[in-house]
Amino acid sequence: MCRAIHQAFKDIGRQADILDFSGFQKELFETRGDEERSCQFYLKIKIALLEKVAGFQPDVIFGIAQSPLHNVEMLTEFKRAGIVLCFWFMEDYRIFGYWKNIAPYFDYFFTIQKDPFWKELKDIGCTTYHYLPMAFDTNAAVPETAAAEAIPISFVGAPYPNRVHFFSEHLDDGFRIYGEDWNRHQNPQVVVGDRRIPEYEAYGIYRRSLVNINLHSSPFPGEFGGGDFVNPRTFELAGLGAFQLTDMRKLLTLHFDPAEEVIALTGWGDMKKAASYFLRHEEERKAIADRAKARVLKGHTYRHRAEEIMEILGT
Repeated sequence: MCRAIHQAFKDIGRQADILDFSGFQKELFETRGDEERSCQFYLKIKIALLEKVAGFQPDVIFGIAQSPLHNVEMLTEFKRAGIVLCFWFMEDYRIFGYWKNIAPYFDYFFTIQKDPFWKELKDIGCTTYHYLPMAFDTNAAVPETAAAEAIPISFVGAPYPNRVHFFSEHLDDGFRIYGEDWNRHQNPQVVVGDRRIPEYEAYGIYRRSLVNINLHSSPFPGEFGGGDFVNPRTFELAGLGAFQLTDMRKLLTLHFDPAEEVIALTGWGDMKKAASYFLRHEEERKAIADRAKARVLKGHTYRHRAEEIMEILGT
């Protein structure tokens, strides 16, 4: 997502650089539980950021997701230097609470949720929040799948409590689950359950799947639908022209027709029935997926999001 929005800023003619922290992943895991090494590690992260800022001299710093922009003293110094601070909080605020410590220090705080999250932001002094949904990366590499074996029904993602609960009532017709840690949950339909699926591989699975199950994450085992945010997978599946069944979301209708572009359901029983139906109705699947793809390319790419961000910033 960081690479996608970075490229989108460049695509609309902005000078943009990227600070990719992924190279620190191994060291991060190695320092856990060791206070002294953790302090040294976070100092190294801070230095990397300061060096990038000093070298590039940005007008705007744009953080996403879990970017290490958590040092409030450093954020304060950036603001004193006249740098505009933005953060795209691509998380469910109920699960990831680090926003409470950082949100008031940003000039613009973009969210994938609205109220009641916005009310809680306001309560801690953050009043410059804006709704910015996820998007599809048109620059992402997409594997060729024409000659690959079709997958009847699939899900790609992490085993959040609600998914573990509902997927235990497995779908028929060869349902497969792909993702890390699923092998711990005794789901017989798991194909790759012990590792994270890279984006390129996930895109191949999406395109090979006749029916993609897109059940949004929830910390509550029995929660099906009713949540608000629309996850990245919704836009990715649509942008790839892949057919999807999703749980109904409060903000979904802002972006897709829940009956014509994606099929949104309000219960697991209905989703199981829909999976069985659409598995056997290819023309309907294709027509719905084609409409979803057209909708994404018209208004839900990272280029669209970059343009919206620049408009909000007034530049």
